[in-house]
Amino acid sequence: MNLTIWIDVAIGLSVIFLGTSLFVTIINEYVAQALDLRGKALRTALVRLIDDDTMVTALSRSPALRPFFDSKAKTGTLPSYVEPQILARLLIGGLRASATDSDPLESVTASIRTLPDSSLRSQLLALTATAGSSMDELIKVTSNWADQSLTVLGESYKRNLRAISFFIGLGVAVAFNIDTLFLTEHLYRNKESRDATVALALKITEKTDKEVFDACLTLPLEKRKADPRCAELLRLVDHIKEQSESGGKLPIGWKDSSFKCSSIPGWLLTALALSLGAPFWFDLLNKIVNVRHGIAKPETRKETDKTDT
Repeated sequence: MNLTIWIDVAIGLSVIFLGTSLFVTIINEYVAQALDLRGKALRTALVRLIDDDTMVTALSRSPALRPFFDSKAKTGTLPSYVEPQILARLLIGGLRASATDSDPLESVTASIRTLPDSSLRSQLLALTATAGSSMDELIKVTSNWADQSLTVLGESYKRNLRAISFFIGLGVAVAFNIDTLFLTEHLYRNKESRDATVALALKITEKTDKEVFDACLTLPLEKRKADPRCAELLRLVDHIKEQSESGGKLPIGWKDSSFKCSSIPGWLLTALALSLGAPFWFDLLNKIVNVRHGIAKPETRKETDKTDT
């Protein structure tokens, strides 16, 4: 068994899954935006975090937070992000008895003690105990707490998005006839396709580092298209959609194929792979490419030694 061939097959599959995952990400963005999934998840997290009616009333006076806490407020799409420091300032500011009190930290602490028993009250009391004697430090620790709490509470959104990604990925796998089992066999037997996908992988990993990749994923679709740093990733998506020759002439699509029940397991494997997300496949692709470089170097030196003799 030739280890290098199997490494190249793994690289080819990773490239395919990366490009297709990026395509699924684009569809996910449209679905999440249309259904306002991120905004609704953030509202649920904020309501769970601020479980005190007095503070809910105080925060709902802020235009930035009113859509989340005021059920009567007429809003369209909910904001998808709340700056933790702003939330902390509004939260602590709402607890001050007066803007001119001589000891603002003591004033805030006294106000917290008067709140009804709740998870928020217990947490704020714990935060005041770690803030020393500085209001700025209290706002800082409250901001960190809000950020971490919203991140944890937002995990349900990520789980829902992964489930949506699986079904979208299954739809994409069927629509483009991306059969993981058949692709694996094809890449193993077809050196031309294998070499083309490896060349494409090397080009992507050389021109796109982790920082650029993460930045491209956070950009809205239109800005992503306009950003030259994201060009290689967008070309990869096009390779998958158009089954271009530079992508390895892969057996993707329905041009010369008809429906076969034997393709169902391969489609399901593709959907499972795509549900892992583009960041997973980008990181894995870089690791496998590094392994390939490590194997290729000794082989190159060995061939050079033979030539010299």
